[in-house]
Amino acid sequence: MRFVRGNSIDICQQLETWFQGPGGQYLFAEETRLADSLLEQVFGYHLLQLGVTRSHPLGLDSGLNHKIYAAAQGGGDIGLLSESGQLPFENDSIDVVVLHHALEFADDPHGLLREVHRVVAPQGYIMVFAFNPLSLFGLNLRLRAAFGNQPWCDSLPLSTARLRDWLHLLGAQVDVVRHCYELPPLGGEAIFNKLSAADGYLARHNVPCGGVYAMRAQKKTTTLTPTRARWKRRVGSSLIDLAGAKPVPSPCKSDIAA
Repeated sequence: MRFVRGNSIDICQQLETWFQGPGGQYLFAEETRLADSLLEQVFGYHLLQLGVTRSHPLGLDSGLNHKIYAAAQGGGDIGLLSESGQLPFENDSIDVVVLHHALEFADDPHGLLREVHRVVAPQGYIMVFAFNPLSLFGLNLRLRAAFGNQPWCDSLPLSTARLRDWLHLLGAQVDVVRHCYELPPLGGEAIFNKLSAADGYLARHNVPCGGVYAMRAQKKTTTLTPTRARWKRRVGSSLIDLAGAKPVPSPCKSDIAA
């Protein structure tokens, strides 16, 4: 099972080029804001980000000290090459996995999500950033895909309802869905600034029509994942064991005062 659909090198380069434009830079800034907000109350030690691009790490300001950024192509901030849907980690070893537009371009998105669920620790989190097909921007992407525009014709639109069902079947409970990029800024500087202000207002009120959504789910069960011993027999001893002592979050000021 390949991690990325089609030619991973072409898709990586094309997405990186798009993110370098004004709209892409604005979007990543919004995604960074969302990630910081969703990770603010998440405790743990290990964070794994899976993506297609190589220079868009999220969660840099989070309290999770050990961050691993993985993609199919090396370079940029990537510390782990992962072309396969079989992640080289032990079961229940990662506190948070962030999927940055990885599902849309995966050869087998449901299989990738199952693999992510396997490596996430019980009570750990799966965070998915994806393009919203039920939005003006999502409609734009589907039209581009229909005309063979790369890399969008290699993507698989994934609605929030569909992703929520997949996560529920795996035993993960969705607790937060946030939207951004409701009005993609376009045009000259004056129009761009006005659209940015309007988009910021809609994002703050979480209007569910954003071109991108962030969904956070917590792993509640491990009944659908293979046992540790069984998995090790399948892939040998090449798994990365991240087990070990994890920091305990400091008590909040309000707790001390109480």
